[in-house]
Amino acid sequence: MRKIVIALSIMMLVVMTGCGRLDLVIHDDGSGNGKYSVDLSGMLSADELKEELEKEITNANADAGKEVIRLDSFKEKDGKVDATVSFDSLTTLSGGEDSLIATVADLKRLYPERINELVEAPEDIEKIMDKPVVYLNLDDDMEITVTVPGNILYAAGGTVAEGEPRTLQLASDEAVIAYEPSANRSWMTWVGVLLVVIIAAYVIYRKGRFRTAAPGMKGGSAPNA
Repeated sequence: MRKIVIALSIMMLVVMTGCGRLDLVIHDDGSGNGKYSVDLSGMLSADELKEELEKEITNANADAGKEVIRLDSFKEKDGKVDATVSFDSLTTLSGGEDSLIATVADLKRLYPERINELVEAPEDIEKIMDKPVVYLNLDDDMEITVTVPGNILYAAGGTVAEGEPRTLQLASDEAVIAYEPSANRSWMTWVGVLLVVIIAAYVIYRKGRFRTAAPGMKGGSAPNA
């Protein structure tokens, strides 16, 4: 059973309403949120849609044995619904079967068939083995975009959105996205290292200054007035 289909793209609800869009955003730690819009088209009420959505989220959490996804917001206006769900781990949503975030090396080792169409030349795979990769199998007819936490290097199953190097517009049910890790994380890491070095240098300087001054203070005479 494809939990990610139920939890994120809500295929049954799209079939009921006939129109929907999902914008999936994934963060550095594998958590994220799904923001989707549904045109009710007079086929059902917002209350009915919300009830079905909450039921499917409850079922997904029960199957996982813990809360893996939650409904954060649900708003209806002029026959259209905008809702947001959030999750702590993309991989947990389907136990790594239909949604996964790992390294290219891990995905190639675990599911080599899912990597085959990622690049045109096989040797290119060797250059990005340590890069993070997102795998999705949504099996759905919604309009879907996926935004990853870094510029997309290689992708299969869609096209990179114009002017948005982190966003893939899906063109098929299955997508594989390899990306460069966020520069912000590297910048923060280097800032942390720099702060540690500065603090350590200051401590060493203060200790050295104290040791130099201490001998002169013992037995020394006060300066002449």
